[in-house]
Amino acid sequence: MTSIISSKCSPKQYHFPILSDMSVNLEIEHNALNIPINEFFNMAARINKKRGFLFVSKILGKHLPVNPYKPLLASGLLASTYYERVTGHVVDDLSDIRKGFLSNQREEIEKAYELLQMNPLTLQEPPIVIGFAETATALGHAVFDCFQQGYYIHTTRENVGELAPEFNFKEEHSHAVDQCCYANGSILEKQHPILLVDDEITTGKTCLNIIRELHAKYPREHYAVLTLLDWRSEENMEQYQALEKELGITIRVESLLKGTIAFEGKPLERPINEFHANENPSKETVINRINLASEFQSLPESGYLSYSGRFGINESDKAKIEESCRSASKHLNKEKLHGKTLCLGTGEFMYIPMKIASYLDGDISYHSTTRSPIQPVKLEDYAITEGFTFQNPEDHAIQHYVYNIPKGEYDEAFVFFEKRVSDDNVMEIATLLKEREIKTVYIVTCS
Repeated sequence: MTSIISSKCSPKQYHFPILSDMSVNLEIEHNALNIPINEFFNMAARINKKRGFLFVSKILGKHLPVNPYKPLLASGLLASTYYERVTGHVVDDLSDIRKGFLSNQREEIEKAYELLQMNPLTLQEPPIVIGFAETATALGHAVFDCFQQGYYIHTTRENVGELAPEFNFKEEHSHAVDQCCYANGSILEKQHPILLVDDEITTGKTCLNIIRELHAKYPREHYAVLTLLDWRSEENMEQYQALEKELGITIRVESLLKGTIAFEGKPLERPINEFHANENPSKETVINRINLASEFQSLPESGYLSYSGRFGINESDKAKIEESCRSASKHLNKEKLHGKTLCLGTGEFMYIPMKIASYLDGDISYHSTTRSPIQPVKLEDYAITEGFTFQNPEDHAIQHYVYNIPKGEYDEAFVFFEKRVSDDNVMEIATLLKEREIKTVYIVTCS
C-alpha cells in the first residue's frame, strides 16, 4: 500500500483580503494530504496590537460551528501524518479517512471516524502529548486518542486552587500571555518523545519557550511539534535549528499545511465596532438545567473534571472517558427537539463537549466560546460576521466571546460547563442565545 502523504510541492501563492486596509499574502510550500486550502480556514482581524490577523479554522470546532466529527478527523489526519513520517509505515485506510473528512455527508464522516478508531497507531515509544490552551485542548486530546499508548496533558491559563503547576511558560503574541501545566512530574521524567500539539504556529516561539522550560527540568533527546498550520519563516526555522544545536536535541515539526505569510496593514488595537452584549439580561429567561455529574469524576475541592486532560490522562483512562461521553449523550438525547442543535463548549473545556455532541442524534453543530477578541464584520468571505461577549460564568474576571450564531439558525442549544455555575452567572449567555431565536437553551454542567 502506498502512502498518500505528499512530498514538498512547488510554492503556490494566495492573497487574502481581510479589511480594506489589511491583508495577508501566503506562499504554500507543502500540503501533506493535498487538502484544498479553502477547507482549512478563513481570515479575520484580531483585536491585538501584537498580531493583526487570525486564521479562523473551519476544522477545529473553536470559533466556527462544525460537524463535531470534523475536528476529531482533523486530529487523526495530523497524527497519521506524524506517524507515517516518523515510522515510514503506511496508515491503513488513510485515504478513506481523508475522504470522509472532506465530505459533507454525515454518514461518510462518521464512517471515517470509525475507521480512525479501528486503526490505533503504535510508536516505538509511547508519546507524551501536550495540547496548547485554549484553542488546541481538544485537538491535542484527539491526537492522543489516535495512539495505542501514551499520556496526555493540556496547558492551561486557569489557576487551580492551591495546586502548584509543574512548569510555566509564555505565549507572547497572545491576549493572555501566561500559561502553566499541571503535569505529573513522574510522567515527564520518562524519556519518551514529547509531542506538542497546536492548531497553528506562526513564528513557533511559544513551542521554543515550552521546550526550554521542559528541557531545563526534564531533558530528553527528541521533541516534536504537530500543528495543522505551520507559517514559520526561514528565520523562524533557523531559531529551531539553533535551539537544537544549543541543547543537543532534535525537534521534528509536522503539519498538514506549511507555508509563509506576509501581513500588510496595521493591527487593530481596539474594536472598530462594538460586540453585541447584554448588560441587563432578562430575569425572565428560563434556565433549563441538565447535570451530568453522575457521569464524570471531578476533583471535589475545585470542581474541575479529573479526565478533561488538564491534570493528565493515560491509555487506561480512554475507555472511561468514552463511556462517560456516550452515556451523557443518551441523557441529552432524551431532552432534544427535532430541529437543528447547537452544542457549545466553553473556553478550554472543548474535548468532552465535542465527544458528547458527536454522539447526539440529529443535525448537530459544535463550537466553543473563547477568550479571543476577533473583530466581527459583515463582509463577504470574512470569517467572523457576528460576535457576542459575556462574562465567563465560572470566573467573572475573564471576558468570553462567541461567534457566528445567526438569528433563527438553531432550535435548541446545549451550553457545556466543566464546573457548577449559578443561574445568575449563566443568565447573560442564556439571554444572548435566546435573542438569537433559539427556542430552548440548556445549561449542561459536568461537575
